[in-house]
Amino acid sequence: SPIVDALPPPCGWSQRTGLWMQDRKGRQHRLAQAVALDQKQASLIEEVRILREENRQLRRLLSLDTIARESWHGAKVIGRSPDAQSSRIMLRIDGAGSDDIVASGAGLVGLVDSATANHAVVRTILDASIAVPVTLAGSHLAALARGEGDHLIIDFIPNKLAPAVGAVMQTSGAGGLFPAGIPVARVLAVEHLQGQMFVRVTAEPVAHWQRDSWLAVAIPAEKAP
Repeated sequence: SPIVDALPPPCGWSQRTGLWMQDRKGRQHRLAQAVALDQKQASLIEEVRILREENRQLRRLLSLDTIARESWHGAKVIGRSPDAQSSRIMLRIDGAGSDDIVASGAGLVGLVDSATANHAVVRTILDASIAVPVTLAGSHLAALARGEGDHLIIDFIPNKLAPAVGAVMQTSGAGGLFPAGIPVARVLAVEHLQGQMFVRVTAEPVAHWQRDSWLAVAIPAEKAP
């Protein structure tokens, strides 16, 4: 009948369907390959970015040799406490000991709290247990920076020596633990208290250890590996 004659032969329809399926599978395979290649390239780009940032941090650590003449050793950050300020940091490093100084390329980070053969746990300067003698470069100011959890307080600054907002306080070298010249804190606010000899100074650390992947530890020569 005319209707039957108009239908394509079953064999031809089957062949076209098979070719269409093969072409579809080929397109899907090529798409999967393109997606995998794109993901690989994105991963490589991110890896290069991380390596460049780590190299930048390591170069900045070299400046510590000119700021404070200590034996500085690079340490990889392998863990941070979950709080936003990361008041505890774990480093991979050989030969560190309690109270060794820890710094980034930007400034003071804290002190080694405890250490094993190849790891060290660091208390940052935001910890209330650490007090750092500080001064302003070129002045005779003798003050003390102490941690308040999420910021720093600078004690014992007379009214007449009040620093400007934005001024950077650095280690004074008093007390003998911290060598002089390491940046510590940037002044955020200065409050003159009525009837008080000293101003209330709020500051923030200049070091950004929350995002640094490399820090430096000052290991005394007799302990250095």
